[in-house]
Amino acid sequence: MKNLLDPNHDYLKTEKNVRKYLKSLPNSQIKLFYEAIEYTSFPVLLAHEYTSRFKKKKSKPKK
Repeated sequence: MKNLLDPNHDYLKTEKNVRKYLKSLPNSQIKLFYEAIEYTSFPVLLAHEYTSRFKKKKSKPKK
């Protein structure tokens, strides 16, 4: 019998699992989710994953 209090019982109920799920998605799927961010259950985590993938890297000025 499964432990009903196990946080991993339902895959998308914990922040850790949502982050892992978002990281496993291809870029095209992340873009589709981001276009409909207001309908997602986890908009902040989705926005963070989107910006971490697609934000341009700032180059440090040479001294």
